[in-house]
Amino acid sequence: MNILLIGFMGSGKSTIGRKLAKLLEYSFVDTDSVIEEDQGCSVAEIFKYGGEECFRKMETRLLQKLKNVENSVIATGGGIVLREQNQRLLQEIGKRVYLKVPQEELQKRLKNDRNRPLLKKKDPETVVQKMMKERVLLYKQAEYIVDAGQRSPQKIASEIINKLCNEDHDNNF
Repeated sequence: MNILLIGFMGSGKSTIGRKLAKLLEYSFVDTDSVIEEDQGCSVAEIFKYGGEECFRKMETRLLQKLKNVENSVIATGGGIVLREQNQRLLQEIGKRVYLKVPQEELQKRLKNDRNRPLLKKKDPETVVQKMMKERVLLYKQAEYIVDAGQRSPQKIASEIINKLCNEDHDNNF
């Protein structure tokens, strides 16, 4: 089984994903890192020179490849859910876990982050608000929703494992 972590930028997908993979003894895949390694440049540079649509196509191609992996925790980019094709691929690959963080908390986490291409606009707070409105219903389609606000990555990873184990337990009866 694969576990896909989805959620807004700054929600902790990579940090929690590493912790979760270690606890489960699964492989860890960070889609942004794989794309950066494959392209030989940062996500910010891909956005700058190729645009967002170019990057979204790279995400789709990567998801198609990930259909063949097993026992992996996959941390996805925050906008991966925007393409309908990606939504279907995510469902095929594994169980989706939405790491839900209140918008105020996200604003704090992202306030001084200059590596996020979509936040390089003049008013990042308005951009975050608009993007959240656009994405939240897509995130909520996940099989699991976990509060990833004010808790440690260890506690969040443990909660995800508990939810997955309870589902397995429920399915056996």
